[in-house]
Amino acid sequence: MHLRPLPEEHLETYDEFLYYSFRAEDGPDWDDENPPDPDIYNPRGFYDAPPDIAEEDLSASDLVTVCAFYDFTARVRGEWHPLPGISAVASPPETRRQGHVSAMLDELLVEFRESGRYLSALWPFEYEFYRRLGWERTNNYAKTTVPVDELDAVAPRASGQFVRFETDDWARLDRVYAEASPEDLALDRTEGWWRHRVFRGWQKDPYVYGWERDGDLRGYLIYRIDGSSGDRTMKIEELAAVDAEARGHLLRFVRDHDSQIATVTIRREHESTRLIDDLTDPRAATVEIQPGPMVRIVDVEAALEAVSLPSDAAGEFVLDVSDDHCPWNDGTFHVVVADGEARVESVEITTNSHTDADATTDIGALSQLLVGARSVDELVRTDSLSVRDDATRDVLTATFTERDCYLREFF
Repeated sequence: MHLRPLPEEHLETYDEFLYYSFRAEDGPDWDDENPPDPDIYNPRGFYDAPPDIAEEDLSASDLVTVCAFYDFTARVRGEWHPLPGISAVASPPETRRQGHVSAMLDELLVEFRESGRYLSALWPFEYEFYRRLGWERTNNYAKTTVPVDELDAVAPRASGQFVRFETDDWARLDRVYAEASPEDLALDRTEGWWRHRVFRGWQKDPYVYGWERDGDLRGYLIYRIDGSSGDRTMKIEELAAVDAEARGHLLRFVRDHDSQIATVTIRREHESTRLIDDLTDPRAATVEIQPGPMVRIVDVEAALEAVSLPSDAAGEFVLDVSDDHCPWNDGTFHVVVADGEARVESVEITTNSHTDADATTDIGALSQLLVGARSVDELVRTDSLSVRDDATRDVLTATFTERDCYLREFF
C-alpha cells in the first residue's frame, strides 16, 4: 500500500468514491457537475500496489481509498502558517473497515512533514474516529434560525446601497473578509478559493450581495434560498461585516425578503455572536452551538519552534508527548521559551533523573494548546494534560495562552 498524487486518468474512479461516500442518494448514474477545484486542491490516492511502481503502470482498480488536501495558509497566534486542510476522505464499501484510511492518513502526515507543513486541520465525519488518529477540536460555531419578521428589531433606517457581486469582484470581498476575520485560524483566502468555493456551490451557486456606503464596501452576504412558496428559508453561508453598522444593514437586507421567505438560518457564525440579545422576542430564535473542525500538529519540534509565543513567557520544561501515528512526535522534548520563541530538542527520559517529564499529554491536546483552542487549566481539569508542579503549570500557562480561534470555512 502506498499514497501518491492522483493521476488525471484516475479522477473518474476518485469521483466515484466521493459520490458513493457523500452523495449515495443520487444513485450510481451521477453527473459530474461540480465546480472546478481551486489550485490549492491536491487529490491523493492510496494504492494496493508496490510503492516503486511507475505511474503509467498504475491502474485505477488498485485504488483502495482516496483523500485530498487544500494547501491553506491560516493565522496561528497572530501570524500566517501553513495549515493543510484534509478533505474528501472516501472509500468504496468493499474496502472499508480494513485500516486503509488510518494507514493513508499516516502516509499523508509523512508527506506534510517532509514538505514543511507542521500543522493540519479537517472537518470530521465522526469526532472520535479522528480523535484516535490525533486530531482535536478547535472551535465551536453558532447556527441561528429566526423568523424573518423578527429582524425588524435589528434593521436600521435605510442608508447606503446594496450591490450584487459576481465572481470577478472577489478582491473587493476579500478586503472586507480580511478586516472582519481577525480570529486565529482564519484563512488567507486565495483567488481560487473565492472563485471555486465561495462563489460556486456543489449543487447550486449562491447569491452574493454587499452593503456599500459612499462606494465603500462594508459587508457582504453569501446565501441560498431553499424551499417552496410559503415556506422558503434563506440559508446564509457567510455574513461578514467590518462593524455593527454594516451588520445591521445586512440584516435589513435579509428582513426585506419577508415577502419571499419565512425563516432565516445563519449557518456558521462565531459562537459569541448573540443575535437573540437584540430581538424583541428572543425566544423566537433558535441558537444551536455546534462543534467545529479539528486540528493536529504534524511535527512537534517544527511547530513549537515556528509559532510565535507571548513575548513575556519565559522558562523551560520537559514535555512527554504520546502520538500513536507519528513516531517522530512520540517522545520527550526539552522546551526552552524566551523572547516569544521556543527552542525544542528531543531528549531521552531516564527514570528518576533530572530529565523526568514536567508535563505529559497526547498530540491532540498539545495541538489545542499550541493554537490556543483550550487553556492549560481546562486540559488539566479534563485529565488531557498532566503537570508535575505549580511552577511548570505557570510556565505552560504563560506560554500557551488561550486564543480566539475560529476556522469558519467548511472543506
